[in-house]
Amino acid sequence: MSVFDPATPFADFIYRHFRSVHALKLGLALLVAVTINAIWAPPHFIWSMVTIVVIMMSLPQVGGAIEKSLQRAIGTCLGSAYGVMLVATVDSYWLIMSLLILAVSLICFISAGRYSYAYLVSGFTIIIVVGDANHDTSEALWRTANILSGCVIAILVSLFIFPIKAKQDWRSQLTHAIDNMAEVLAQHLKAPANHDLDFRAKLEAAMKAVLTQKKLFFSLEWESKTLKKHKVLLSQLANKQVRLITLLELLPLTRWQEEDKDAYLQINAVASELAFYLQQLAEFVAGKAQQLPTLPECLEQELQHRLQLSLASATIVASTTDLDAAATDGEVPQGFALTGYSWLIYQLAIAVEALYEDIAIIEIAYNKQPASQITTAKAD
Repeated sequence: MSVFDPATPFADFIYRHFRSVHALKLGLALLVAVTINAIWAPPHFIWSMVTIVVIMMSLPQVGGAIEKSLQRAIGTCLGSAYGVMLVATVDSYWLIMSLLILAVSLICFISAGRYSYAYLVSGFTIIIVVGDANHDTSEALWRTANILSGCVIAILVSLFIFPIKAKQDWRSQLTHAIDNMAEVLAQHLKAPANHDLDFRAKLEAAMKAVLTQKKLFFSLEWESKTLKKHKVLLSQLANKQVRLITLLELLPLTRWQEEDKDAYLQINAVASELAFYLQQLAEFVAGKAQQLPTLPECLEQELQHRLQLSLASATIVASTTDLDAAATDGEVPQGFALTGYSWLIYQLAIAVEALYEDIAIIEIAYNKQPASQITTAKAD
């Protein structure tokens, strides 16, 4: 099943109410822990509940909960093993504390990157296990066992009870970003000359959606083998959205005079096709279209040719004297403005085509088609 296939009614319900569902799942996980404690009453069982809250509170998605649980479990086991070794083999208080400080300082030095949370857990687990160096190893082992049981409970509840998938959140954020970009482009093209429309809110919303996509990358790797194989592509797709947003930020800065209205309208007629392609892409990503829409072959070359034809109808070549005079008067030659505007539209076409290509690769990978068929995403 492709990540872009329409979501089931059940999955759609969970996503639309994910805050309530997440709170319910956290409560159920704690209820499981409380029930275990009521039946067996293991020592230091409070650590199981603390672990559940730490893992699930800020990570509603299945992939995020799995990754954090595994990092916490690994960090707990390593920190506990070192702490138990100190308590069991060293009698001197100062020697134990010296080795504890040395280990925690070393962990602080090497802690970085994706597995920084495992290092963090390992460090404070050593401190928890050693404590004041006056207890036996059984207390440390019970704490470790309870932390591991909390990890298991968090993973099981995240996986099998109303699972909240990062894939759906990622797709929703991608749709939101593309939809906002398409709307900004369409509104700009319909606006009159020298309009004062403010697109900052929509572009900021699009950028926020892109940043949310980046935060979901680690969770996506745990939920989808296909997306894990294309994790570099996910990063590239986010960067291409940022590039497109940057180009769209330049649109409100463009201005033209009434006498050049016809030339700009011809350019905008070409650009309106880009807004249409973006809107189609947003509908496909949202699951409203069954097949990825097609783009004309060599889209940017075709648009470049058409833009050049539209510019040919306007006077875009000025003599050196005219350019100097315009510069002296503090004015920008209109021919230069037209050429710059057409260049901006051309760059938008390249960015839109790049988005199509990356999404086509992901769709083809889910359909288990060979990479050579990527070209079928374009019309012959």
